[in-house]
Amino acid sequence: MFSFQVSAVDSLEGPLLQVEGLSDLRLELHSKKMNMHLVLIDELHRHLYIKSTNRVGQRNKEKGRISSLVKDASSVPLMDVTNLSTPRKFLETSQFSTPGSSSMRETSLLEIKEDMDLDPEENSTVFMGILIKGLAKLKKIPETVKAIQDRLEQELKQIVKRSTTQVADNGYQRGENISQENQPRLLLELLELLFDKFNAVAAAHSVVLGHLQQTVASPCSQYDGDIKLYDMVDVWVKIQDVLQMLLTEYLDMKNTRTASEPSTQLSYASSGREFAAFFAKKKPQRPKNPLFK
Repeated sequence: MFSFQVSAVDSLEGPLLQVEGLSDLRLELHSKKMNMHLVLIDELHRHLYIKSTNRVGQRNKEKGRISSLVKDASSVPLMDVTNLSTPRKFLETSQFSTPGSSSMRETSLLEIKEDMDLDPEENSTVFMGILIKGLAKLKKIPETVKAIQDRLEQELKQIVKRSTTQVADNGYQRGENISQENQPRLLLELLELLFDKFNAVAAAHSVVLGHLQQTVASPCSQYDGDIKLYDMVDVWVKIQDVLQMLLTEYLDMKNTRTASEPSTQLSYASSGREFAAFFAKKKPQRPKNPLFK
């Protein structure tokens, strides 16, 4: 749809520029064109951070049901993180079966066509390519790159926020209370979920970056190599920063929490500190013995 609108504006400002009867239509479409790139950038981010992680959330819910069979954490007082996947492992083993597969990465932007009969939601890889093509027609690639860089950290924090709520909701559905013996396992479940989601986000970024590189390197590009794109290192550095921030908040809260604090009820976490307050281990209260009998 937006490709048609962009083409219509190009025609009205090109071959049909001298047709006075189209002046009102030309102004209306030009006004829409001025704001269209903001809509496309928002839609691109929705696919980068929400659509790419939806399937991960469903898979993790099933995994949570299995893990609920092992509730006794008292025999494992320390959380074992030796087998957790890391971003480096993800980079080496990711198959990009979701947006960003190795076969998808080789898809040429020239081969991507907007099909009005198909639901774009069904294939984020193709749809993100269509969005990049539209932004290129609008000559808004520099603004797109800047928006991706500026919003990256905040979007990752929102994934942490949604994942924290998701892990807690899964625990409630399993009938678990947020007790001290459950906290290490819930934290482990959250970290595994975040690693999976961040891997999916990185895969989606790989697809978008490939489309951007093709756009800039295209012979008909108006940028002539004078635009600096971000790269996958930038994405993984931000992912690492967000995870480090999350764990630092957790460890700080765990070490500074006082025994007199009331029990924290989980709500929709709005920051790493709220997450930490929920998952932090509570110090056991010492029995109060009378000084004089």
